[in-house]
Amino acid sequence: MGEIISSRDGPVLTLQLSNPGRSNALDLAMLGQLEQHLKLVEQDLTVRAVVLRGKPGGVFSSGADIAQWAPMTPSQFSDEWIRYGNRVFARLEQLRCPTVAAIEGLCFGGGFELALAADLRVASVAARLHFPEVAIGAMPGWQGGHRLARIVGRGRALEAVLTCRQICAATALQWGALNAVWPAPVFEAGLAQFVGALTRVSPVAARWAKAAVMRDDDPFTFHAEAAHAVKASADAAIGIAAFKAKTTAIF
Repeated sequence: MGEIISSRDGPVLTLQLSNPGRSNALDLAMLGQLEQHLKLVEQDLTVRAVVLRGKPGGVFSSGADIAQWAPMTPSQFSDEWIRYGNRVFARLEQLRCPTVAAIEGLCFGGGFELALAADLRVASVAARLHFPEVAIGAMPGWQGGHRLARIVGRGRALEAVLTCRQICAATALQWGALNAVWPAPVFEAGLAQFVGALTRVSPVAARWAKAAVMRDDDPFTFHAEAAHAVKASADAAIGIAAFKAKTTAIF
């Protein structure tokens, strides 16, 4: 049984996938723990960014734990595995603060789907992204194909899903599936700088701006409401004062 190990560094919460005997395969215990951590983040406004990763220098995740889901009946699989996983991943996608998947090594199947539910993805040059499901009579059920299509386009998403191609970090960066790639020796420094930038902006503005990017329906009404909420916040006054003083706003 795997676990999610949490650690805090100032405003950054790191959630480490840990199922070492199974290359960080995601099981129900890990999904449940991830959901609980996300609930806490929603309540703790001092968390300004969340990082999902494996052990530093290790793999991200080999995917959903087939040893756990393979014996399930179709109804159990649909209700207890797919629906539940999608609920947890939707909570991650809709989290109020920015989320980053930090990918080293393999990122397969359900692990790839988890990374796609994060707002941003960064990787080491050794990262490999892969949807193997259709080759074993399954499919990416945690909306990984749909999320990848939104990010890189339908054609490339279909290529990834239907050919089971392993995508290297350089190709994933070119496609837009990754936001940054660094060599292993500087990965930690690159990650720290990348996440640090997310924690220095207005958390109120970031929350509403993220929601605006993710929203598909009624953009006119939503943007007016969101802009009103941001303008009414203390962060707006801080930012405007800093702009007038030609200094950096501290939120």
